Amino acid sequence: MADQELFIGFDRKEKDKKIILPLDSLKRHFAALGSSGSGKTVLVKAIMEECVRNNIPLLIIDLQGDLASLALMGDRDFVRSKGVDGDVYDEYKEKAQVAIYTPASSKGITISMNPLKAPPDNLDHEDLIQAIDAVAETVTGILEFDPLKGKGREVKSYLCLMPEAIWSDPTLDVDTFGELANHITHESNILDDSAMAMLDDKTKAGLAKKVKTMTIGADSLIFNLGIPMDVERMMNWSDKGKVPVNVLYLNTLRKASDKVNFIADVAQQVYNWMLRHPSEQVQLVFVLDELAGLVPPIRNPPTKKSIQLLLKQARKYGVSLLLATQNISDVDYKSLGQVGTWALGRLMARQDIEKIKDIVESISPLEVDDIISNISNQKTGQFMLLAPDVYDSVQRIQARWLVTHHTTLDDEAVRKLVDETGIRDKFPEARSKSGKIKGEETAGEGSSSIRAPGEIGAPLVVESEDSIPVVANKNKLEKVFEEKPIALTADELASQIGDAPSNVAESLDKLVDSNKLIAEEIDGVKVYWSKEHKMDPSRNLVGPLHRFHIKFAQKSAGDVMKKHRSRRERVINQKVIYVPFWRINGNIEVVLRKRLRRDDYEMVNRYFYVNGANGGILDYDKKEKEIHFPIHDVDPEKIRTIENLDDFRLEKITVDNIGDDFFAPKINRQEAINICHQKLALDVTKSIVPAIYFVPMWQFDLMDKKDKFERSGWVDALFGTYTEINPVTGEESRKNPLNF
Repeated sequence: MADQELFIGFDRKEKDKKIILPLDSLKRHFAALGSSGSGKTVLVKAIMEECVRNNIPLLIIDLQGDLASLALMGDRDFVRSKGVDGDVYDEYKEKAQVAIYTPASSKGITISMNPLKAPPDNLDHEDLIQAIDAVAETVTGILEFDPLKGKGREVKSYLCLMPEAIWSDPTLDVDTFGELANHITHESNILDDSAMAMLDDKTKAGLAKKVKTMTIGADSLIFNLGIPMDVERMMNWSDKGKVPVNVLYLNTLRKASDKVNFIADVAQQVYNWMLRHPSEQVQLVFVLDELAGLVPPIRNPPTKKSIQLLLKQARKYGVSLLLATQNISDVDYKSLGQVGTWALGRLMARQDIEKIKDIVESISPLEVDDIISNISNQKTGQFMLLAPDVYDSVQRIQARWLVTHHTTLDDEAVRKLVDETGIRDKFPEARSKSGKIKGEETAGEGSSSIRAPGEIGAPLVVESEDSIPVVANKNKLEKVFEEKPIALTADELASQIGDAPSNVAESLDKLVDSNKLIAEEIDGVKVYWSKEHKMDPSRNLVGPLHRFHIKFAQKSAGDVMKKHRSRRERVINQKVIYVPFWRINGNIEVVLRKRLRRDDYEMVNRYFYVNGANGGILDYDKKEKEIHFPIHDVDPEKIRTIENLDDFRLEKITVDNIGDDFFAPKINRQEAINICHQKLALDVTKSIVPAIYFVPMWQFDLMDKKDKFERSGWVDALFGTYTEINPVTGEESRKNPLNF
């Protein structure tokens, strides 16, 4: 591929002829218009793939979850069958590094907004006034005033003076949006009398109250949970030679107003960033896959001012807007007039076609009748391309096939994808020293419960998580269960209290009778837990649950798999499965010193992992850095486990996190303890609760091209160990004819 070119599709008549746009055509922005099902999102995604191939970073607003799938590669052979060269596939796969940000949620990279963030220093006076005006208009809209009408005009004027005064004083700041309330309340510290007189005291008190309301409780998450929105950071986080693809996944925001406010902040931050980084070449593409409602012809939402500024000025700074909409009538005509390249897909509504007619007449007046008469007859993926800077006439194109897998991701799919790709590790600043997501510790009362993964780099030894809290007497038993998601026996608690198990059981049964605890017999042993923490005994999901984050990525696992399959075999399916292991602590007797007549022994405290699916014991080969399981005939002294490895990450999860890719243990907790007794002669520590740890494995399903046999192979996602032993059944993978 020639540098600085965008391969977006094929000529509909000369089907082998590629339609190419120069990268510079994006300087004047690109808009794809079409009704639902016209294929405009696919066309926009194809342009994004081309931007990556041209080393252009992306900042993407994803309202539906279908743009986040830029992180998923399609099938290379199938893509080639659709006319897209393998080089296109390979180049995107090699360069793209996708981060998915999730405001108010820990599913992806948690991110927050602060619309009062100061613009860059040393701006020209005109640019500074524009930046201040845009901030004031955005904040006015967020506070639910129309900045161009009635009281909203006064609020906007007041808010123009407030941030300007704060930014000019180095002793003041607005690190969070909530600080605006304090500055309004104590305005005399920063504003003169004439500025304070611009707004009546009642309205100012209402503004301060509104800000406080928005930044307390669950509503505060959008402002203070996670890392602050920072375009500079988004441009520079990727590995050397990679292109950062930043997807702002807004499905985690449940209110439409929150989505609009967040987009307004993003647009404002892009505007501020470009003022600091002028460029004559395209250096960033900002993607809005649905423009309707953001820049309407009449209303003035918080997004309108900043997006209009970007459309008008961004080309001078090397920032391009990639736009799409199906509701053309709900987009300001003057704003659309700033767009230089158009892709017109199928349109059915008469008012939309009439609006398009005005645009076409201004670009290609001789072709307007032909275009308008045929625009509703186009099929999915067919567009009329108007690029007057490139082509003298309209180009009738079929959008090219995507090299990525076009699908829509829900919240849970985003979580899995971010974890499996390891991108979360690129943003350690999203976490505080406690390991929580930044802002979670201070989210006000009523905030949503979000469990964050452990701090990056933390050792895997987590006795503090699995150990029974110290309890002084039986009257404190209820608190023990409330503190942690643990399921305990009376015997385990008795070891802490120093009382007889029968007495503790009596106290626990009283708590069950009063509906404060739940109890169930598991393999003849009664286990108790709090109603505050969900358990699922029917699937043996009892006690603390943890999940290892994938360290050995899909590509690396695929490289291992290549070494262990024949040339006749091809991969027909690959996926991640999570295999359950019971983590059990206890003391074993080991040889301290060998002697002729009698060896010296000592008791050593160790952790062992029992495969909850088949009863095997996990063994870690420290020299080869491999894990092996299952092991049936074992010498406990020779087994090594995976404690104290400081480059692996764990996440505490709940029963609700267990999806279809997780295998629930077939072996219950008591059976796992019995296995350790029988195979290892382990004296199990009662104060350390047996917990379930899910280990990720890459499963590759293979087919012999000639004999049509299929089998599977597995590569663990922690160390990259290859095995043909099914980690769930414990059986060796067998070749079976497909027709059996």
